[in-house]
Amino acid sequence: MMSKIPEAPPWFAELRSEFPGIKSGAELAVLDIPPPKFLIPGLLPVGLTVIAGPPKIGKSYMMMQFAKEIIDGGGTVFYSAGEDADDMHKERQAQTGLADCWQYIFQCGKERVFSSSDEYRAKVHQFLEKTKNMNEPVDAVMIDTMRSMMPDSNKNDYEYYTKHLDPWSKLAFKYKASILASTHSPKGAKDYYPNPLDHVIGSVGIQATADWILVMQSSEDGRGGVLHSIGKMGADLELSLQKKNGIFYEIDGLEKDRKLQRKKAQNRIVEYVTANPGIRQVDIAKALNMDKGNVSVKCKKLMRGNYIYMNGEDRYYPTTNNSNNSNNLP
Repeated sequence: MMSKIPEAPPWFAELRSEFPGIKSGAELAVLDIPPPKFLIPGLLPVGLTVIAGPPKIGKSYMMMQFAKEIIDGGGTVFYSAGEDADDMHKERQAQTGLADCWQYIFQCGKERVFSSSDEYRAKVHQFLEKTKNMNEPVDAVMIDTMRSMMPDSNKNDYEYYTKHLDPWSKLAFKYKASILASTHSPKGAKDYYPNPLDHVIGSVGIQATADWILVMQSSEDGRGGVLHSIGKMGADLELSLQKKNGIFYEIDGLEKDRKLQRKKAQNRIVEYVTANPGIRQVDIAKALNMDKGNVSVKCKKLMRGNYIYMNGEDRYYPTTNNSNNSNNLP
């Protein structure tokens, strides 16, 4: 319930008579304004969101998983698959649980391409208006890829991106919808960057105009992926990605929890090697019920950190200065 708006002091009232659009912090504080709406908490707000990452890392699959979550919550999604044909998209929608779903509306760009980015935005605008008037509003528009939204140009500067992305942001807020667009990164799919925004191709104009940025990249240890969520309205978030089905990444909890689990696994290896000096890698994996490839990766990291070492017979030994303190593990 809105509290009573305080009476403005004379000097502020005089100022507002000439500049009627201004408000004071005292007035804004008591207005009954709902908090920013998220279709998916911490990941997909109302507004313009850009998801970036290397080619073939799975951005399209991630967007379709978002679509599934929105639809499962009672929403409707329009997906513009600019790089798909019907046969490819049919396979993907079956894999992500979107088959036989009327609330999932899609258009494959390889079979119908608009002549210009302005025409494309006008058609999306018309589509949102039509569904609103039918009392079947679309909650999210997913555009794969952002190239459809931009005029053909080799420009790569701040003004170019802000000029052509800002109308999409305004369109999203007009219809209280989320517009999610994917863009490729020039980086390799296996590359890891401490600053995930290095994966966003283009100028800082994208980062400035978009309300939210999502970045997919390989994890630091190369054993999975990480989804970074960076926005204007909340704390940054890092989510762990794992290929549970062997096809595409799925969100598997917080990345900090996965790092903690990895640290615990490394500590188990150090403890076992300390108790069994001269042990072989295959025996470590068997004793600790761990995947041999995973043990190999962790042993290499532990050797780089000088926690264990390997002799010429492929046997592992604890280092003499090993503190066996899990807080110091890499």
